Amino acid sequence: MDPRNSMQRSSDRERLPTRTRARAMVARLLIALLLPAAMLWLVDRPGWLQMLDTMVYDSVLPLAAPPPSPDILIIAIDERSLRELGRWPWRRETYARLLEQLAPAAPRAVLLNLFLTEPSPDAGDDEQLARAMDRLPVYLPMLRDSGTASSPGRWPGFLPPLPVFAAHARGVGHAELALDGDGVSRTLYLREGPAGRGQYYVGALMAGYGSAAELEAEPAAIAPGAWKHEQPVRMFFAGARGSYRTVSYASVLRGEVPAALLQGKLLLVGATAHGLGGQVPTPNAGVAALPGIEVHANLIDGLLHGRNVRMPAPLAYAAWTTLPIWLVLLLLVHARRHALVFISGLALSWLLLCVLAMPLLHWWLPPAAPILGMLALYLLWSWRRLESQFVYFRQRARTLDSLPASAFQALAALALPMQAPPANPQQALDRAIARIGRMQTLMDEALQIMPAAVLICDDTGCIGSSNAAAQRLLDETLRATMHAPARPPHGMHLPTLLGSLGGVASEGIEAVGAHWSEDLRREYRTSDGRIFQLEAEAFGTTEAGDRNWIVVLPEMTAEREAQNQREEWRRLLSHDLRSPQMTILSLLSMHRPTESIDVLLHAVRREAERTVSLAEGFMDFVEAGSDDYSMEDTHLGTVLLDARDQVWPYARASQVQIETRISDADELAMHADGVLLTRAIVNLLNNAIRHSAAGGRITLCLAAEPGAGAEEDARAFIAVSDDGEGMSHAQLNGLLNGTRPPRSNDEVTHGLADEPHAPIRRRGMGLGFAVVRTVLRRHGGHIEAASAAGAGTTFWISLPLRGSLP
Repeated sequence: MDPRNSMQRSSDRERLPTRTRARAMVARLLIALLLPAAMLWLVDRPGWLQMLDTMVYDSVLPLAAPPPSPDILIIAIDERSLRELGRWPWRRETYARLLEQLAPAAPRAVLLNLFLTEPSPDAGDDEQLARAMDRLPVYLPMLRDSGTASSPGRWPGFLPPLPVFAAHARGVGHAELALDGDGVSRTLYLREGPAGRGQYYVGALMAGYGSAAELEAEPAAIAPGAWKHEQPVRMFFAGARGSYRTVSYASVLRGEVPAALLQGKLLLVGATAHGLGGQVPTPNAGVAALPGIEVHANLIDGLLHGRNVRMPAPLAYAAWTTLPIWLVLLLLVHARRHALVFISGLALSWLLLCVLAMPLLHWWLPPAAPILGMLALYLLWSWRRLESQFVYFRQRARTLDSLPASAFQALAALALPMQAPPANPQQALDRAIARIGRMQTLMDEALQIMPAAVLICDDTGCIGSSNAAAQRLLDETLRATMHAPARPPHGMHLPTLLGSLGGVASEGIEAVGAHWSEDLRREYRTSDGRIFQLEAEAFGTTEAGDRNWIVVLPEMTAEREAQNQREEWRRLLSHDLRSPQMTILSLLSMHRPTESIDVLLHAVRREAERTVSLAEGFMDFVEAGSDDYSMEDTHLGTVLLDARDQVWPYARASQVQIETRISDADELAMHADGVLLTRAIVNLLNNAIRHSAAGGRITLCLAAEPGAGAEEDARAFIAVSDDGEGMSHAQLNGLLNGTRPPRSNDEVTHGLADEPHAPIRRRGMGLGFAVVRTVLRRHGGHIEAASAAGAGTTFWISLPLRGSLP
């Protein structure tokens, strides 16, 4: 990213008016105050938010369910008792007999879950039940009076038991099981009733709640609509139906239950038989409803052992809902880059706290409001940021569209008609994008069609981009030196890649840092003999201070070959062409009249032939380097046979045998200039004959190698091998690369030999091999060789079977 853009954005932010910043602060303050208030208002209204909390509560509740207490025993009015004692309702004398049966066992307390609000039709039953209640602590429930605004007595707003029963009961309390909005019982109010005169839950009285002063207080007038629900607790459920130990009413009445099972227990007497009513829907897993007496057992068990779920106070719940919203707002202001991750983690943490608070602390912390508040805040903040981005986007789009055309667009801009100002930001953006797209396309095309190889590198020399010329230049290097498949060099290290060519060692290049380009400014030679030079210039600077580099690799092969040719011509004119003439003049000046004229004529003829041979070699070299190639389909077998026939007289005179091995000669063809290709083979054969001793053998071979599937990949291989005197490694490299090490004055050579092996029969400067290199390059081929002094020399030529003139 251009640091100038960053500086521009910083300058834009600094120029924001103070009023805009103040407006942003006010908006944040309003969000911090109003959003928590809205969440607290929503959670108090029946609806989907409470449903979400209820779903979480019901899912977590089984994880915290305690085991049923053995101190509670249910005496059930079940189907068996109804069969034995008759239809419901029973006479109150039946309940008196039960209490009389229980009294000797001394239970801790008895809840007689019956509403005794009407006198018995049977005379004496009420007094009998009242006397039985004196023998043990009995607790009685009462009904809420929904028919009148007030009720007389000690329990305003309720229908209490008859005075005869209330006077003999240990405690009287309400037994209302509240239902939530979905009709399921989860919450109990320990105290409810008229304002200031709420009555305790009967189970709470059994557990020791409520003072004597509160229970004996005088009734007060009730204002309409002033009913209060106080001290809510959420219920735990020990399990499904039948979780608490239960005995049949009939069994207890007949004395079948041992006294040890009843002693010191809380006895709950109530109906469990189907059809008697009192079935309460609960959130127990897999259970639709529990008998009312079992619901009371769960409640009383929780109150006795402090295991019911407690609800947070209003202030604590407000803090529970508001704190995460404020934390999210703080994150959005100071860490907006990772805000979504932080908000997700905070929401999961709040949900985890809600889950863990149930089994560990017996607290129910509803998670829906705080999590919804966090989500709403993020959406609201994102919307505001998006709106501000759109404003900035519109401004920058107009600015971008108003910029003048660049140098790359000059011609295109002149060709287009004048355009009207954009009607909307979308149009301005479309026009700006189109301009940038055209400019980028033009720049890419210009880079790709450049004849010179171009690379884009970073400050460490890592290649980021390249054009087609660079890829063609480096493909052969990757295949030959690094054994890598041909591919764009993107991501490669340029110093290491060039170091593999031998032009510069790759070790220590990283240490020079930004000055690596200075160490690489030199010439390099690829494996196929191409020469290129490196030039690099820095452009642009990143925010970290690093520079980008454009590297140009112009090919110098033609220039270096022309330089070598000039050197060859200079040597030819200064030595080889001059030498025969000087010899002739010396012979004529030293000739004595007494000597035989035949000896003089033989010497003059020999030197004249040398001059003609050098001239012919020079003409072949000029013709090979020209563009006057006559390309046509040529059979390589015919080329080799023609070359053998042309050198046969010379081989015979030198007593050298030529052995030809040509396979599938009629099938190996390529698009070539047959005359020049034959001349190149002839030069190789002449060189082999010249450096072979009498009786030596030269082998001429032709074979083909199929490609990977495409016909253009198939290549032909020609080998010329002799068993002559050979040459050193330095001589062989100079011959293949077109360089000549210095020679001593007594070294003589001719034809293809660039370095002397020993004094031989004829002399020359090696234009023949220059002809071979030039002809092969123009046909898309290359030559390799292996030699050792005294062990002969072998040349290998590789040619594409369907090659064409480059």
